[in-house]
Amino acid sequence: MKRKILMLMVLLTGFSSYLFAQQTITGNVVDKEDNSPLIGVSVYEKGTTNGTVTDFDGNYTLSVSGSESILVYSFVGYQTIEKLAGALTTIDIVMGADTESLEEVVVVGYGTQKKSHLTGAISKVVNENMEQVAVARVDDALVGKISGVNIQATDGGAGTAPTIRIRGTGSISGSSSPLIVVDGIVVDSDYLGNLDMNDVASFEVLKDAASAAIYGSRGANGVIMITSKQGKAGKTKFNYNSYFGFKEAHKSDAYDFSIAETAAAEKAALGAISDKTRYKQMIGVDRSWQDVIFDGGTIQNHSLSARGGNENTKFSTALNYSHDEGVLLTDDYKKYSLKLKLDTKISDKFSMGVNLSPSYSNRRRFDGSTHDILRQTVWLPVYHDENTIQYVDRNTYPDVQVGDYAFQRHFDNYILDGNEVDISNTSNANPAAKVLERDYTYKKFKMYGSVYAKYKIIKGLNFKTTIGGSFQNTDVRRWQGPLAHRNGADNTQLYESNQNSIHLVNDNFFNYSKRMGDHDISAILGVSVETWETEFSKMSGTDYDFDYIQNMSAAGTISSAESGKYEERLLSFTSRVNYAYKDKYLASASFRRDGSSRFGADTKYGNFTAFSLGWRLTEEDFLEDNGVIDNLKLRFSYGVTGNNAIDASTVYEETYPYLALLETSTAIVNGAAATGFNALNISNPDLGWEKSVEFNPGVDFMLFNGLLSGSFDYYKRTSDNLILENPVSSTTGFNAALINRGEVENSGIEIELRSRVNITEDFTWTGTLLASKNKNKLNDFAESNGQIQSVDSKRAAEWINQEGLPISSFYGWVVDKDIPLEYINNPYHPVGGEAQDVYVKDLNGDGIIDDEDKAVLGNPYPELIWSFSNDFKYKNFDFSFMFQGSHGAEVRNMGDQYIFNQFNSSQDFDPATTPNQQFIKQKIFTDDIVQDASYIALRNINIGYSFGKELLGKTFIEKARVYVSAQNLFYLTADDYTGFNPESVDSTSPTTYGYQRAGSPIYRTISVGFNLDF
Repeated sequence: MKRKILMLMVLLTGFSSYLFAQQTITGNVVDKEDNSPLIGVSVYEKGTTNGTVTDFDGNYTLSVSGSESILVYSFVGYQTIEKLAGALTTIDIVMGADTESLEEVVVVGYGTQKKSHLTGAISKVVNENMEQVAVARVDDALVGKISGVNIQATDGGAGTAPTIRIRGTGSISGSSSPLIVVDGIVVDSDYLGNLDMNDVASFEVLKDAASAAIYGSRGANGVIMITSKQGKAGKTKFNYNSYFGFKEAHKSDAYDFSIAETAAAEKAALGAISDKTRYKQMIGVDRSWQDVIFDGGTIQNHSLSARGGNENTKFSTALNYSHDEGVLLTDDYKKYSLKLKLDTKISDKFSMGVNLSPSYSNRRRFDGSTHDILRQTVWLPVYHDENTIQYVDRNTYPDVQVGDYAFQRHFDNYILDGNEVDISNTSNANPAAKVLERDYTYKKFKMYGSVYAKYKIIKGLNFKTTIGGSFQNTDVRRWQGPLAHRNGADNTQLYESNQNSIHLVNDNFFNYSKRMGDHDISAILGVSVETWETEFSKMSGTDYDFDYIQNMSAAGTISSAESGKYEERLLSFTSRVNYAYKDKYLASASFRRDGSSRFGADTKYGNFTAFSLGWRLTEEDFLEDNGVIDNLKLRFSYGVTGNNAIDASTVYEETYPYLALLETSTAIVNGAAATGFNALNISNPDLGWEKSVEFNPGVDFMLFNGLLSGSFDYYKRTSDNLILENPVSSTTGFNAALINRGEVENSGIEIELRSRVNITEDFTWTGTLLASKNKNKLNDFAESNGQIQSVDSKRAAEWINQEGLPISSFYGWVVDKDIPLEYINNPYHPVGGEAQDVYVKDLNGDGIIDDEDKAVLGNPYPELIWSFSNDFKYKNFDFSFMFQGSHGAEVRNMGDQYIFNQFNSSQDFDPATTPNQQFIKQKIFTDDIVQDASYIALRNINIGYSFGKELLGKTFIEKARVYVSAQNLFYLTADDYTGFNPESVDSTSPTTYGYQRAGSPIYRTISVGFNLDF
């Protein structure tokens, strides 16, 4: 009996010792980025099955065996954390995202793929503080972020879309803009003006044909895929982002004239100043017109979002308002947008979701041209004041009063010291009046949306159907009042147009994914149907007697009226198979067949195939544990893509180019007017798809435990069967007809290098260097080879389209030297003026200047584009900047002729005294105005500070960040460039690209902003 009692006491003692050794630990687990609670985090005692998960508030309670226990915290998509229990009873954990894990998945056409399994050239940009870049459009913020992508600010107006080219220009008559896909739905490029950067999660750019061929007819120019943010399970997270900034234009020193400098030069050369110069000084105005029309402005953005949900239903909604006043006089852009995204899981097999994005924008454009305004002289005031009114020629202008716009001719016929002095060089209206007395507005309402349903048929096999599309209403109004033109009421005009566009798309796809031992297989099979329908009406009225009734009913004459409707259809069949063996031998193949209503019955369909291969060498035994190379993948891709985006003179030609179209015409028959029809074009029922064939070898690598990573790509893309206007016999009644003929080649290299260094525990640096080099070449231009074109018949500078050269090349004579001022009439009037002529080189040495002495003078395509980004983080501080540059491109800056008044006959050379006149030609036909468009810019610089929970205390705000940001703070152009913006290019055809008439300016922005999470 005693023995049994003794044994029981021993057991009880041991059990009590065990109970005493145990300790209970409680705590909370939150997300590092937004301090939100993480639900379902696995918390367990290492080496045991003892564990638990966090609740809805991120809390947990776990009893462990003792102080030596190690707690493990793990959650999908986050870095695993281990903590020693010690003597602690409370352990709170902050979990950061597993960056490598997040980057493993990349969005591709109609699905996703592991980054390690990619065999095509796809670049990904994750939105990390891109919303702090003070721009009105998301595409402006992508400058310098992706190799092989050239984004040019070709129009500096507020809210205006930049020009985007991926791996060069590949079409002669068609569009070279990339396809835009948002959350899997194809949208038009205008959608980027609707998107709020605060709602963007990431960008993926499909650059090679193998990646883009899945989009067939629209993939020829690359694809930009945008994934918007979505809700997470847990408490609803609210976020408010805002910034406010000031914008100012980069002005041109070459176009900045002054009377003072001109008078000094005149006195130095002649010993005295002329009566004309004296008179200009008396008027008392000496300022650049750049200071008037580049008036600068503010930019602001406000975005409020709410995201959350539970395990079955997640939502994301955002409201945005932005206002950009631009840097040009009257320029103004306002945008209002709403975004709602909802995803719900009905059952284990069935889920669905909806995505809605309405927006409204109101833009008043700068209705003028910089070259026309800046060519007027610096002494001209905007309005007459008490001083300037005394110089007005009252015989000709008796009614001019103080406060009226000043015209140059107002100041003619002035008597100075007994001599009559004329100083005007144009009868044009005041340049400020040309802008202020016009009202050019675009109002757009856009609704983008989609709804999907997804059903899990069996394990690994899903079916998804999506219906999406957009509705857009565009209202354009352009008013020119009586004070906007020198002819007054005779040139008043009102133009109004209204257009409704509907785009619908239905995607139906089977998606299969299966892992079987060493074999990883995924495949898609589907069909898509797209329709476009557009209705428009437009009307113009003239002869308004006044400007206080600005509607069509007040017009003296309805000068034109037009309406129309057109439709388009696209039917697509798509398939793709991806295969990986042991995660090291990779292959992908795709096929797409597109049928377009733009082509005839026999050419309606185009077939687009692609395949790519990859080999992950670091998975091989010979590179195992090498200590240097963490990842090394070789890849090769080949693909065929297409293009049916024809750029024709009317919407009808663009939509139905293969048909013989008719237009109404009026003729006199038997002495009376009769209405009939004329042919608009020559039909071509065999007109078909443009096609691009591209091959792309590349390598991806990571070295020294992630210290250095990057990729190298070489590509060669040949675009053939190009749709172009080919000369035909004039007996047909036309000069040209659309045919499939022609070939353009783009080839180049792309380099991406990235490095991340943990300098100390609290100090990290991340650097990214991107560089791309592209060469454009016209291989076949049919009977148009050697074609010479011009943009402006009045100032017919020439372009040549010649096989072996880029699509568009500048053509003309080569400058030898300027004509000395001693041979120039009135060299100091007007202020800033220049002679229009120059001596050119006799290249063939025959003693005469003719077409045989013309040469190729350059081209508008950059040879090298690069960027260098740096991000520094020290504790709660962050600092980043990016330099970006472009080299080798040129522009034909016709602005020189306007602004330097080269067409002014009073400043021509003196034919009686000037020698060697047989070697003189106008500057506009020479390389004098072909200028280097290279630049280096400090695109972005940002410094910020984040307030953590420890600083915010018990406020409702979980995280706050304040920052100061600047764009284009530093912008260096080539020495010979005279304009405001070397990126600015007028909208012309691809064969006359590179034409600039001074252009709109690049602007710098300085802003302050803050982000709040609560």
